[in-house]
Amino acid sequence: MTTITLAGPPLRAWQREAFDAWVAADRSAVVEAVTGTGKTTLGIAAAADAVTRGLDVLIVVPGIELLDQWHRSIRRVLPDVPVGRRGGGYTDSFQGKRILVSTVQSAISRSAPRPVGPTLLVADEVHRYGALTFSRLLTDEFTERIGLTATFERSDDGVERHLLPYFRTVINGCNYERGHADGILAPVRVMLVAVPFDEFEAAEYQEYDELARKLRGDLIEKFGCAGEPFGEFMRDVQLLSGGESAEGSTWAARKYLYAFSKRRSLLAECRGKLEALRGLGAVLKETGQALTFSETKDSSRAAAEVLLEEGVLAAPFTSDLKRADRARLLTEFKNGTVTTLVAPKVLDEGVDVPEADVGIILASSKSRRQMIQRMGRVIRPKSDGRPASFLVMFAENSSEDPRNGAHGTFLEQLTGIASEVVTVGPDEAPVLLREWMQTGPQTANDLLQSVEPQSPPAPTSDSSATEEVVAIAQRLIEDDAPEEDFVSGSEHAEIGRVLLAVGERGSVDDFDTVLACLSILEPRQVSVLVMRYGLGGEPPKRQAEIGARLGVSSSQISRVERTAIEYLGDNIAGELLSDVMVRMETV
Repeated sequence: MTTITLAGPPLRAWQREAFDAWVAADRSAVVEAVTGTGKTTLGIAAAADAVTRGLDVLIVVPGIELLDQWHRSIRRVLPDVPVGRRGGGYTDSFQGKRILVSTVQSAISRSAPRPVGPTLLVADEVHRYGALTFSRLLTDEFTERIGLTATFERSDDGVERHLLPYFRTVINGCNYERGHADGILAPVRVMLVAVPFDEFEAAEYQEYDELARKLRGDLIEKFGCAGEPFGEFMRDVQLLSGGESAEGSTWAARKYLYAFSKRRSLLAECRGKLEALRGLGAVLKETGQALTFSETKDSSRAAAEVLLEEGVLAAPFTSDLKRADRARLLTEFKNGTVTTLVAPKVLDEGVDVPEADVGIILASSKSRRQMIQRMGRVIRPKSDGRPASFLVMFAENSSEDPRNGAHGTFLEQLTGIASEVVTVGPDEAPVLLREWMQTGPQTANDLLQSVEPQSPPAPTSDSSATEEVVAIAQRLIEDDAPEEDFVSGSEHAEIGRVLLAVGERGSVDDFDTVLACLSILEPRQVSVLVMRYGLGGEPPKRQAEIGARLGVSSSQISRVERTAIEYLGDNIAGELLSDVMVRMETV
């Protein structure tokens, strides 16, 4: 039998313990471990174990993003094991592969490859497969099974009906307390920010709140719904709402869900929260990465717009974005071009989000699982050992207010692991957040010294800065945004077209010629041209994007570019670049 080892660091203590417990459970169990502690690595370890014993492995994931993430991770950790993909345009099978990563949609299709011998099933985000349609995945063809999840629960009876009978055992892999003790998760500080309703919001909220409270009492006292915990109550209500429409319990459940939804919308879109977020803008400009969790796509866009107006490089991250746009936003977030992502549920699970320093919750979580997923996006260890910072905004005198119990917000999941919990008003929040972050970033003026050309710059206007930052976010998520002309109108515009052509399709000789020509420029000018025309292996970038990355305005980048292009055109480099274009057109 072939011996396979995982490339990279050894398993963490909790992973080794969970792996041994899974083996002891006849290799059939669900492992529950909070986001950010390494569930994927545990799954790959189980896959490697299966391959060494001659089994094939099917890894099932709920979406395309996870399909690619798992495939990359396996190739990195098990470089000698053939691995394929199915779903998202990929059609691999077990032929020639020992491990196959598939979306659940592809795995339950009629054309899905079936196991021909002993096979391990690795079910990522296993709670999702308790749905009736996805439960078709859970067949006896898989002789070994491991499910992975942060929270093994659903709002229906899918866990009890489909998942537990199939996996049989639940292993407590790593909770927050264990993660903190092992140094896997950062300590947590929570700031509760109390914001007021305006008079119109308050009146509308009171109407729906009174209705929801009355119906909640009826559902508990008359129709047997669980009173606590709130998650159990909501699960009972969801089940009742799907009953026969003529039944009183069904109508009461449906009316409650309607009132509850309207109340949540008012809380999520409270104007006071947006103004409190606006007040944080100056601090967020100085800090690291931030994730802001909203309720809807519209509220995500509104929150991003507020931050953009304050000069924060923010962008909405919503489910209606194309896959390429979502991937690009995550890359820009990782690189620092975008410093704040504002999202509803799309960031809660199934997306590999780069590390964030601050989490801002504008809308309360709909479930325990949603809160835990949101927490996991921010509580990864910080390089400087600093705690993770959460700001939870709540409308005063509402169901979100901790003084009223904060029913239905699952706030206790967050405050229960926090080393510090404070309640402040909107005016105090920016001061405290700045103190928590304790940052001393390089200013835009510092960065400007390294990118401004030596020739005297033209006067600039600060009034364009906000517009340019807004344009960055818009262009990151809109396909129809107009592209700026590459030094159009300039007498040396031809040089820009040559550089662009070489970046897109130039040969090795073409690149050598271009780099030789650029060597007569100053380093800062070379950097701008390389990014602008895609000469470094990445797609060409707009002036606003380059400016955002360097911390200056696009008008300043434009001057650097124009000065460099004109200098090339006034020297022998211009003739050499013209020769390159002629050569490319004749090939």
